[in-house]
Amino acid sequence: MKKIETNITDKIIKSVEFDTAKNWVSDFPTDNWCLILIADEKQTNYFDEIIQKSIDRNVGYIWGVGKQADLIHSMADEEIGFRDVDIDDHYLPEHVIMTVGNEDFDNGIWYGLNLTFNSETDINEILIVDVTNKAFEKTTQLIKKFENGFLPAD
Repeated sequence: MKKIETNITDKIIKSVEFDTAKNWVSDFPTDNWCLILIADEKQTNYFDEIIQKSIDRNVGYIWGVGKQADLIHSMADEEIGFRDVDIDDHYLPEHVIMTVGNEDFDNGIWYGLNLTFNSETDINEILIVDVTNKAFEKTTQLIKKFENGFLPAD
């Protein structure tokens, strides 16, 4: 886990490179947080597990970023819906979980850092999970650009 120091938001920002050989879920917060999931390749098994573990740990917001943003958004909505209506008792937080996706990397990260709000639970921490394992440097460079006033094109 890597902490990203920045003054563009009052939230704590951390980054995790997804690695099946590690206990990555132990780095996930347990309350009042947002997940930004970066993915370009379709890896639905990984997405399912990350989304399920996030919900189990009281995530307040799920952002999909990259080419698989819409799929991540849909999968999160499906998991929330399934847990809500299934006969078996599946955990759902008391608050509504907001879900959204943006394929554009710059916009997705900017929105995820700056527009993450849930009226039912505070969002104090943002966790960026990089399934591509290539975006940490790109993300930190982009955040530095944001600090210097850069805004992504619409």
